[in-house]
Amino acid sequence: MKLVTAAQMAELEQKAINEYGISSLLLMENAARGFCDCLEKETGSVQGKPIVVYCGSGNNGGDGFAIARHLYNRGGQVTVVQGFCEEKLKPDAKTNFEIVKKMGLPVISPEEVVSKSFSIVVDALFGTGFHGVPKEQYAEMIESINQSGALVVAVDIPSGAGSTDGQVGGACVRADLTVTFGLAKVGQFLYPAKEYVGKLCIADISIPLSLQNEFATSYDTLDSSLVSVVPKRSENSHKGSFGKVLAFAGSPGMSGACVLASLAVLKAGAGTVTAAIPESIMHVLSEQCREVMTMPLPTEGEQLSEEAVKVLLKKTESQDVLLAGCGLGNREETQKVLLPVVMQCMKPLILDADGINLLAGNIHILKERTAPTVLTPHPLEFSRLSGHSMEDIRMNRVGVAREFACEYGVVLVLKGADTVVAHPDGKIFICENSNSGLATAGSGDVLSGIIASLMAQGASAEDGANLGVYLHSSAGLLAREKLGARSMLAGDVLERLPEAIMMLEKA
Repeated sequence: MKLVTAAQMAELEQKAINEYGISSLLLMENAARGFCDCLEKETGSVQGKPIVVYCGSGNNGGDGFAIARHLYNRGGQVTVVQGFCEEKLKPDAKTNFEIVKKMGLPVISPEEVVSKSFSIVVDALFGTGFHGVPKEQYAEMIESINQSGALVVAVDIPSGAGSTDGQVGGACVRADLTVTFGLAKVGQFLYPAKEYVGKLCIADISIPLSLQNEFATSYDTLDSSLVSVVPKRSENSHKGSFGKVLAFAGSPGMSGACVLASLAVLKAGAGTVTAAIPESIMHVLSEQCREVMTMPLPTEGEQLSEEAVKVLLKKTESQDVLLAGCGLGNREETQKVLLPVVMQCMKPLILDADGINLLAGNIHILKERTAPTVLTPHPLEFSRLSGHSMEDIRMNRVGVAREFACEYGVVLVLKGADTVVAHPDGKIFICENSNSGLATAGSGDVLSGIIASLMAQGASAEDGANLGVYLHSSAGLLAREKLGARSMLAGDVLERLPEAIMMLEKA
């Protein structure tokens, strides 16, 4: 699904006005009609229902006036709350406000709402251009909306939420339903704003489809359209046809990470996976993963020897993809092995978990790589790697992810409830599926294994990361549906991966 920022949506609307002669007043009218259609589709007829529409002074308020008119014409008992100074109304908003007054719809002050009861509250205070903290008078209206006990429906985006960065700086309307216009907005899929959006409905406002399709945004969601990049499988094939993955993973006490990542490689369709691990944990892999091949790495005591560098690089020559980092640990001896491997490996690389931590302070190595590279950090790992504070990342996930991916020429999967995949060309993809059940040990190992598998089967780093995140989230939803978010484990996600793949292939 194509997404836009507030500025991009304004640009798109202006193109419709300039190039097609569609007036801004007509766009507002279409928005109002589309809003009412979505509302009735979700909740049924508004006939006889008491409805209050909170309107601001901008074009969002203008949408609200037009919505009030349409809801009244559809039989609703409509009241308008005047959250504006009349002399500050923008031209299109003023036109629709004059119509509302001529129709005789009641227009009341925010203070008068307290004595009345409504079944539907429409929030048209702020639009997509809002950012920052609502002033006190608006914060009080937002609080009144949230405490109304009615069905709350936001016009374009809940008032108080940032439509581009998803930030909420103060009071914010908590909507049950948000009807957005033209195209969905980036901030509607980012936390914390996503918590306030409720169910999202997109209303057509008659911007020509050709104009929408041609309009470049660089933002998208991860959805079932990814079926187009699923690697093909020929019946006339053998295990070598579907790729070979070398998993440099695991260490004493963290062998489970290697188990999960290796099994994910196979479950996602790769032909073979070889786990390159210290000899001391080989028995764990042999006992739990009959299908996984193992390769012992040279050690000195319990720690990896620098001789392991030559062994790993030699093995990669016969492999399609290197997966490194899952459960490696953070010892200096391990870092002395990992860094030269990352720098000298000529094959596509997926770097996760401890591999990312070990790279911190040496990220210049990424610029020396010529083969595709995918990094899959969670926010704390990304903070260590990039130098950005956790607050910077929280406030601007998309911006910092894009900046890093472009500067270092990598695909960055910044994990979280709103996982962001940043491509080195600046494109951004956001995972729609939020699932607290994925916040469990080993979940990231499964994800990195899936991505490595898809790349071994021929997917590009960009497609492999996008598809891997989507399949991982889909399998997570299936696990949550069966077991609940509290009780699901990474192994449960792995178990449901085949079902997630088949569901996508049938889409």
